[in-house]
Amino acid sequence: MAGVKQRIFFDTNVLVDVLVGGTRPAFKSSMKLFQAARAGLFEAFITTQSIIDAEFISHRSPGSETPDFYKKMLFIMTFVNVTQIDGLSIREALKNPSWDFEDDAQFFQADSEGFDVVVTSDRRVLSRQDADGPLFLTPEGLIEKMS
Repeated sequence: MAGVKQRIFFDTNVLVDVLVGGTRPAFKSSMKLFQAARAGLFEAFITTQSIIDAEFISHRSPGSETPDFYKKMLFIMTFVNVTQIDGLSIREALKNPSWDFEDDAQFFQADSEGFDVVVTSDRRVLSRQDADGPLFLTPEGLIEKMS
């Protein structure tokens, strides 16, 4: 299947890394991944829930301005695909709860859509690795893998 681009799902915290900026530990790595997505090296995806959560988080971060969030998000949406968490993924998250319902719903959605990689800065999430599902990597881990 030469020529088929990897489909990569960005967790909310990776989006927040880019929107909030240099105060977050994974900012540089997350920014590199968004630049790679913009260059077309892979297909990138986020959920509508990530956008909503990122807006909430970014407005509580020092130095964040509302107009900046909207401009940055609109720009990101020119090269990152936006998907919705469907009812089946919500049901699976309700039937199989862990420590974070939002993560559960997002990752069931990522699995159902057949993403190759889930990128997250949340170290707890990396333990979710399943042989049949997507590969879970930190932003740094995906950069390493791409090198």
